[in-house]
Amino acid sequence: MLKRRRTHQFKRNTRHTTPNRRRVMLKNAHKKVLLRRKLFALLQMEEMAAQP
Repeated sequence: MLKRRRTHQFKRNTRHTTPNRRRVMLKNAHKKVLLRRKLFALLQMEEMAAQP
């Protein structure tokens, strides 16, 4: 199962930066989220395949 992420510090960091930097930070974070979702989906598929 996926663990919870601590986002409070991240949100505070993004709020106090320039718009361009904020955009970059959010893009990077979003890439991480998508990657984790993809990995989680693969994990689920493997579990399904392992069950008889």
